[in-house]
Amino acid sequence: MAARTIIAALDVGTSTVQTVVAERARGEQELHILGVGIVPSQGIRRGAVVDLEEATAAIRASAEAASRAAGVPVTSVWLSVGGSQVSVSSSRGVIAVSRADGEISPEDVRRAIAAAETFVPRNPNKETLHIIPRDFKVDHESGVKDPVGMHGVRLEVDTLIIECSSPFLKNLIKCVEGAGLRVEDYVFGPLAAAEVALTKRQKELGVMLVDIGGGTASFIIFDEGMPVHAGVLPVGGMHITNDVAIGFRTHVDVAEAMKCTHGSCLPTLFTKKDNIRLAEFIPDESAVYSRRELAEMIEARLHDIFELLRKELKKIDRRHLLPAGVILTGGSSVLPGVVQATREEFGLPVEAGQLHMGDNLDERLTPSLAAACGVLAWANQHTTTSFSLFEEHSLRVRKSKVVRWLKSLLP
Repeated sequence: MAARTIIAALDVGTSTVQTVVAERARGEQELHILGVGIVPSQGIRRGAVVDLEEATAAIRASAEAASRAAGVPVTSVWLSVGGSQVSVSSSRGVIAVSRADGEISPEDVRRAIAAAETFVPRNPNKETLHIIPRDFKVDHESGVKDPVGMHGVRLEVDTLIIECSSPFLKNLIKCVEGAGLRVEDYVFGPLAAAEVALTKRQKELGVMLVDIGGGTASFIIFDEGMPVHAGVLPVGGMHITNDVAIGFRTHVDVAEAMKCTHGSCLPTLFTKKDNIRLAEFIPDESAVYSRRELAEMIEARLHDIFELLRKELKKIDRRHLLPAGVILTGGSSVLPGVVQATREEFGLPVEAGQLHMGDNLDERLTPSLAAACGVLAWANQHTTTSFSLFEEHSLRVRKSKVVRWLKSLLP
């Protein structure tokens, strides 16, 4: 057995491509970060590949940067999947318990989950990423989390199904392989991010994780320890930048620099005397912009994101029913005032995400790395532990294989 195991995670976003490399020493369970490679994204729009050559080059550059920082070669990666091509739905499956004495077996659970899948309309252009059992019902008893060993005649399961466009996934994997890397497996980004950005207690109480990326904002909602809803919204940090570029009639790169340097989500903090001089970004330019107007542009676009998130909460009757509140991750979550603005919009507790690798809080890791680090944690679980059926909560379906297997979702 090797003295250590190297695991690499890749997150291909609209703004950046991130590769994070970690190691697990022999006899240990926790991962230790070795290196991070972050490069500007090319050939990607809203998380989807629009130029194969540019995307491949960006992925290769990110992996090489992480490899240099880590001092180890990167030959394979676990892949974070997100973007506007991801869709989420629900489905129920019902079966008769097979054993004569009525005791529910792991095989009964598998059949119930498979039955739930059959009720999803077949679409050859869709790839199922995860089928997650949210709740079981044994005869008339609902709210069952683990029915194995219980007795009954009828077993029903309510599942959360996460799918993505097959062409989207194939193009992404083609770029990764074109960069000389092998894809070990893939996982929905917010589901992975929850592994490092949320605690077990937050998941039990009820919490929404929001990852505000460059081209999209994705979310996942947990209650009683299980994911109950998730999704991807077609609005992100780049839309804020575009608004600033149009509003101030300046180049998008200058608008991004303004947003990062002087941006805020709270216009009331500034007066008309608070200005931004263009010469700070372009020498010999004399134009002056209002910092309050910049904050108003950022606030307006964030309001659009918050409005969409409120509609998602309303769909599942959780609008004001998340005791653990909202946890923010992603590159735009570091904008000054975003926590206060989110708190005012939702009327819930709000925190900036902190990434926990194992039992330790790694301060080197920023909220923008939540998905990549979450994929590392996900991969680590799948390469260190053997799980029984109900320690494994996420059914992963490979279209090219007959065999289906369960994977862990919760610690």
